[in-house]
Amino acid sequence: MKILSILFYFSAASAFGFSPNTEIRQKSIGFGRFNKGPMVQHLKINEPAPQTSLQAESSSGEAALSVPSGGGFLSGIDIPLMLYFFFWYLGNYYYNVTNKLALRAAGGSSGFPMMISSLQLGVGSLYALFLWLAPDARSKPSITLADVKKMLPVAFCAMGAHSASVFALSAGAVSFGQIVKAAEPAFAAVLAQFVYGKKVSKAKWFCLPIIIGGVVLASVKELDFAVSALVSACIANLFAAFKGNENKKLMETPGIKDRLGSVGNQFAVVSILAFLMSIPLVLIKGESFSAFVEVYKANPVVSTNLLL
Repeated sequence: MKILSILFYFSAASAFGFSPNTEIRQKSIGFGRFNKGPMVQHLKINEPAPQTSLQAESSSGEAALSVPSGGGFLSGIDIPLMLYFFFWYLGNYYYNVTNKLALRAAGGSSGFPMMISSLQLGVGSLYALFLWLAPDARSKPSITLADVKKMLPVAFCAMGAHSASVFALSAGAVSFGQIVKAAEPAFAAVLAQFVYGKKVSKAKWFCLPIIIGGVVLASVKELDFAVSALVSACIANLFAAFKGNENKKLMETPGIKDRLGSVGNQFAVVSILAFLMSIPLVLIKGESFSAFVEVYKANPVVSTNLLL
């Protein structure tokens, strides 16, 4: 009988359309007394159905099981960005070391520094062309001749910065060249303020004496001091500063970002133009290509440097 009473109770509640929140005062006889109200309730079709207790418990359970993202020691650190910086510094270290070994094997500053710097740009240009020709590797840029003309100043500064850096490594120690190149922010700030009319904040100006002072102190203690390396590294800083400001002007050209397609395409086009511009430097310095080929064959260090 008790089972039949319970079934009758639920069927009556379903028939009269009571919601689960309807107050029911149960009597001792097992049937219960209903609250006063209409026998037939209005169906609100366009309104969302009320949340049942089972749904409320389910949502609260999901909220309890959900774990907030982040937290911990590394919550505020951009791990991919830190990895980019790490591998960039690591690659830059090995590049400078292998570059110095190749330049020393090729005769130093009196050997083939311009040839090596030009061929390094040439290998990068070949790699860029390969990515454009390979299927599904990188889409080609859709730049116009006017865009190429606007990229010439950036390419020229990139060529000058690269060639001067390589010559600085051939004329002096790696440490000395990197010490002088650390003063590049000072060159960039001066050019941005007085040449390009870009306002530099006071905080950046206050940081410059610290950078310049550190470069001066490190240069005084450097045993392998060379004036040619100092001048070449300063020229590299000057070209790098011009390149940064010219690149900002280039990116302000309407639609050029869409026509280039990606940062990789921009770097590729600049590298190709810089390689073409570096060829006259090799001819002006009088470095023989045939003599360099003999050095290339005799010294694996030179070939490894060009390929890597």
